[in-house]
Formats: sequence, structure tokens, C-alpha cells
Amino acid sequence: MFKGVVTGVGTTIAASTIIQTGKGVMLLCPDIPCHVGFGYNGGYLTHKYRKEIISITSKTAEQSKDFILRQKEAIKDLIAETQTDLKTMMF
Repeated sequence: MFKGVVTGVGTTIAASTIIQTGKGVMLLCPDIPCHVGFGYNGGYLTHKYRKEIISITSKTAEQSKDFILRQKEAIKDLIAETQTDLKTMMF
């Protein structure tokens, strides 16, 4: 049921980890030509896989919206059930 959501969350975590690791590498390597090389390689890979990145991002956004809608429905059902339980307990 939540396979798509888990995949989207996993992808987001992986991307965040890569970004944080890249920041650490940049701090450890103060040589400017090295930074240019990292930037070139990062730009190349981003350009090469741009269609996959865009499709994954779009899927993740759709799955997030669906997940939020399901959670809203579940909360509404829970509130309605609680209200009926309270009414029955009072009388």
C-alpha cells in the first residue's frame, strides 16, 4: 500500500545524504580546481539523468499528495467515530 511512498521517501533521504556528503567533501578539499571538477561532474550527471530526476520528483510529489489526502480522510473518520462514541457514552 505504501510502497510508492516509501520509495519516494527513500529517494529523498538518499538525495539529502548525497548533498550533505558533498558539503563535507567540499570542506575537506579546499583546492579550487578540485571544486570545479566536482561541479563539472555533478552538472554532467544531473544533465545525463535529468529525465529520471524529473520523473522521480513528479512521482514523489503525486504520492505525497495522495498520502496527505488519505491521512486527512483517516483523521476525519477517526473524529467522526470519536464523536459518535462520545454521544453514546453521554446517554
